[in-house]
Amino acid sequence: MKVIYQVGRLDNPAIAIKKFYIKNFNGEIVEESGESELSSTVLRDFLRKRGCEAKTVVIYPVSIVLNSRLPEYIQPTNLKEEIAAIFKDPSDYLKNPDEFIDKIELERCRDEKLIVHSLGEYMGTFLDTSYDDIVLEILFDMIERHLKGELEELYLDISSGHNIYISAILEAARHFAVFSNLMNWLDESKVPKICITFSDPIIGSSAKSFEIHIQQQRFTAFFSSPIKRKEAAEYNFSFLRNIYPDPNNGAKGSEAAKLKQQVREKRKKLREKIEMFCLLFSAIKNNVPLYLYYQHYHSIDEIKEEIFKLIEHAKGQLCSNYQKSPNLNKRAYIDAILSLGFYIGIVNMLEKHNITMFCQDTGIDLNFLKRNFFEIYSTFRVPTNYVMLSNEISNTQKILEQMDDISSWTGLYKIIDPGKLVGEPIDRNYFAHSGFERNITEIRTEDSTIFVRYAVNTNFNVINCWLKDRIE
Repeated sequence: MKVIYQVGRLDNPAIAIKKFYIKNFNGEIVEESGESELSSTVLRDFLRKRGCEAKTVVIYPVSIVLNSRLPEYIQPTNLKEEIAAIFKDPSDYLKNPDEFIDKIELERCRDEKLIVHSLGEYMGTFLDTSYDDIVLEILFDMIERHLKGELEELYLDISSGHNIYISAILEAARHFAVFSNLMNWLDESKVPKICITFSDPIIGSSAKSFEIHIQQQRFTAFFSSPIKRKEAAEYNFSFLRNIYPDPNNGAKGSEAAKLKQQVREKRKKLREKIEMFCLLFSAIKNNVPLYLYYQHYHSIDEIKEEIFKLIEHAKGQLCSNYQKSPNLNKRAYIDAILSLGFYIGIVNMLEKHNITMFCQDTGIDLNFLKRNFFEIYSTFRVPTNYVMLSNEISNTQKILEQMDDISSWTGLYKIIDPGKLVGEPIDRNYFAHSGFERNITEIRTEDSTIFVRYAVNTNFNVINCWLKDRIE
């Protein structure tokens, strides 16, 4: 589905209808024109004629109804009376603007609408919001559509709307581009193409028709965690309290305890997924592949469900009152959502290569691990990790070539230095040797095949702390 976003106008229909045309599309000379109140609907109709699924999502700032000239051209009479009542007391309208805007017989060619908060004073009514909340409202809509498979290409028509809304659309699209790239490492064809579209200037022009211009935007995602070392290792993901804060609504006794428990449970479930993402990311970034085979990571569906819950929680606050927005912590929401999107991308990769729990008695074939991680490191664009891993495996193979088969599991420390006793693992050695730290790694051989595993008594809590401390 190709989704086109544009800020609505609800202008006087006597002057709102304009003729638009498209001359160039993806380098192809085309001849397409149409008349509409919004250029986005002409673009949509053009795309549909080419056999594409396309829809328009018109963004309406809630203040769009608080326009003294609107009663001059809206129909029917009872709607004029209703808007006069809104002008007198907009409180009910601001609790549920969707219902009234849906009655207005303007820009009916749209497919869907998205109502966002407004900033400023309109007809004596002061609307208090933050720019960040408007960005999040638009971003949440984009992400939900993509996760549901409804957004495969994104068009941002910036022909209409005040600067604050255009800026918010562009910023939301930038965050969405990062999210979709991080989620789709395995298949870049699933990353939605993003285009900016705009018409020739209309205000002050004497032209009879206006060209729609389409410009593709390109974004690149890097193998870098949205969550940084300090937040993971020192603050213990405390930023999640900015998403799910303990309730402070005046409830007392058992009711207060129940509400607090519900919020903490939500925060706990989100934290579990954010922490697992950080551990998997750090293990890949810091080149300790064997660690990944020991992790009970979440399924794709579980992670998507967490994103939907996160967005639902935020929208519940945003939609409760359009006179004043909740001033959400944008940084906290974006860090959480990007991390969950990246988590999906990592899990897709691990599932493809069957990086999952294994039989401890059998172990992991070292050459099989090497082949898998050549592809994984190549896809994630960290090729030097493969060079280091390959060197470490080669060094181990050279040592074992001089020995007979090792039929039972044997600590690597005994193979490297037979006279040495097992010691405590050292983080520097763990990362320097691609996770094959001699005090916790065990090896056995079978017909020239080398199998590895971690010792049964390995303390993964310690390793988890090492990984969180090396996220950056």
